[in-house]
Amino acid sequence: MLSHCRLFIYVFLAMLLSIILHSPSPAQDGTKVAVLYFTDHSRFDSGGGCLSIWPLNVIFGSGQKREKWELKSGFRDMLNERLSEAGYNVVGTDDVDKALQKKGNENLAALAGDLDADVMIIGDIRKFEQHRTRASSQGPTELASTGDMRMVAMGGVGGFYYSSTVRTDVSLYDNSGDELERAEIRSKKNLQDFYMGVGPMTYHKGDTKEETEGSQKQNPIVDYKKLDATKFGSDEFKTRTLFGMATMDVMDQVVGKVEEYLEPAKLMDVKGKILYVGTGQRLKENEVYIDLGAGDGIRAGHKLGIYLEGLQLTGPDTGEELGKFAEEKVGALRVSKVEADHLSIAEVIEKTGKIEKGNIVKRESNAR
Repeated sequence: MLSHCRLFIYVFLAMLLSIILHSPSPAQDGTKVAVLYFTDHSRFDSGGGCLSIWPLNVIFGSGQKREKWELKSGFRDMLNERLSEAGYNVVGTDDVDKALQKKGNENLAALAGDLDADVMIIGDIRKFEQHRTRASSQGPTELASTGDMRMVAMGGVGGFYYSSTVRTDVSLYDNSGDELERAEIRSKKNLQDFYMGVGPMTYHKGDTKEETEGSQKQNPIVDYKKLDATKFGSDEFKTRTLFGMATMDVMDQVVGKVEEYLEPAKLMDVKGKILYVGTGQRLKENEVYIDLGAGDGIRAGHKLGIYLEGLQLTGPDTGEELGKFAEEKVGALRVSKVEADHLSIAEVIEKTGKIEKGNIVKRESNAR
């Protein structure tokens, strides 16, 4: 009798495990996404410049062509990775390349049939640049440098302003070969690295550490030699370089575009509120916390409208509810990081009124 009980338990556990392993996630219910290819029309550029307030002069250096990173394959690999993390069934690059070789890219419907893809993506990298501007109030001059140590003369206040920009044109197609959407997707990440001289000669170390919430956090890698030594798509590239942060933001926006088409009904019901507005300490001034997250179907890249809650009108004598003003749109945001089931960080990308705690955030009926 005991052996029969054990056998029953083992069979039950095996069946339960099989159900768990084969249960599709909300996005992984047979939906297949194929990233066909990225073309590269960018000038992989890292420019330099110098801005001096006193004496008044401006010198801009020419950009340097960089060849170490293969952007076309790198962008496709990173997007495939982000789509997989979002739960989609991604068609492998080998299968995509074989189908492209066999069918070409003229008949997208036939290509979708070969790949059994519900959505196909084609991208064109238009800009992939980093620029540096040096600014100073009293003209500190870089006398020499060794490794990441710079020797600066003349004292005063100065520093460097770095800016990395990534811009792509992305087209989405359905399995009939019809274009769903063509969009320009861009991201720009900045770093201001300022220093102060206290005498005729002072030293300033590049890639310094800044205090953040009582802990130390390393500034992003912007030095060109260090960038050359960083592998494209690696964790260091994604989290430690301005290039990587901007590229990841672009990838998240593309994933958001895919989800807007494949899960529209789910997203239309999403409605939450702003919990906290950044002041430059916990969050940047253009960032907010919202009470929506993974449990609500929210992912990085999703765009939501920001609204003032409609004012309820009541009778002055009876207290009877007479009606309600419509919600007033005051801006829009894009989710940049999902923190928990019901918590995300979002960037305010449009502002037509005051953004404050308690504002309603929801999907717009015409959002794309």
